[in-house]
Amino acid sequence: MELASKSQNLFEVFLRLRPPYPGAPQTERILDVEDPENGLHPSHITLNPPPDRRRTIEKFGFTQVFEEDASQLDVFHCTDTSSLIEGVLAPQGGEGTDAVVATLGVTGSGKTHTILGNRSQRGITQLATDVIFRSISENMVESAQSPTLDSLQACDSSEATLVTATHFLDTVNADPMQSSRGGGSRSTTPMMVRAQSALLHVKPPTPSRIPSKVQQMPGAFPGSAATSPKSVRPVSEAEETLRQKKQ
Repeated sequence: MELASKSQNLFEVFLRLRPPYPGAPQTERILDVEDPENGLHPSHITLNPPPDRRRTIEKFGFTQVFEEDASQLDVFHCTDTSSLIEGVLAPQGGEGTDAVVATLGVTGSGKTHTILGNRSQRGITQLATDVIFRSISENMVESAQSPTLDSLQACDSSEATLVTATHFLDTVNADPMQSSRGGGSRSTTPMMVRAQSALLHVKPPTPSRIPSKVQQMPGAFPGSAATSPKSVRPVSEAEETLRQKKQ
């Protein structure tokens, strides 16, 4: 199966293989990842069902196949999520572009783990949000210093159910083994992370805005730069022009 060129694809499809639960019985592997050509990343798999259930051997192609040992940052960087963030932020001016990242799969395949992560590994949502807010930190306005934001602070909980962030995270990060016994879909994949640089440019803050630094909440953003994707560094047009002349 030959994949269409990247420029012809309306969207890209990545396959991430989930490792078995710790202690799960060993079974015969029915999915094989084909060796990549010319040292590139793998992009094809072959399904080889057991003889008693075999009808045909099927082959499928994807933009890229992430094997069981892939980390959250591997997925974030190799899916080129940073370029989607750059398009949304429109660093070179303009209105920006829309972007969407979605996960599809059967129950228990690791969709929630990929998007939301767990207590030790952040998912694509947290990594992307981290990059966005660190990138626009100098353009953010402290609500206490801007009277125009008072209306946004008003909250009427009489007709709504308010749930603390801690309660939500406890639900998301429930015991994976307990969830698996109850039909849940939490992954227990132990994963390592690696640093990856990405340099983008955004428009500098306007004088009317009050720059502020993003507050770091305990456990929300790791202190080590090696566990976070790089932010979009704001530069002025003069700095960008000077940098291009030096090149």
